[in-house]
Amino acid sequence: MMSEDEDLSGFLEGFGLTKDEQLAVIDELNAYRSIPGTNLGKYMNRVISTLAFEERPAFIKGLFLGVAIRKAADALSDPDLTEEERRIDKEIEQLVLSRKSQSLAPNG
Repeated sequence: MMSEDEDLSGFLEGFGLTKDEQLAVIDELNAYRSIPGTNLGKYMNRVISTLAFEERPAFIKGLFLGVAIRKAADALSDPDLTEEERRIDKEIEQLVLSRKSQSLAPNG
């Protein structure tokens, strides 16, 4: 496993999801992905078609949770802005504020 996968595995184990459960799901999903010509839409349709109707809400919750986890992980991995990037951000902010104040000023 890659380091990120091991981190995710450990994270999921913290919620009581065993390595065996995780590996079974990974194997099943990899089987769908390995079919030639698979794109994201086909991949999702294959996975969704295996769900019983009553399992669909749990699947959707899992998708939303996965997206939230990914966003949080991305936010943690974003490097701090450099001094130059902070300076540029400040200039842009001042420019936007200046334009807003000009557009609010009465025409003379």
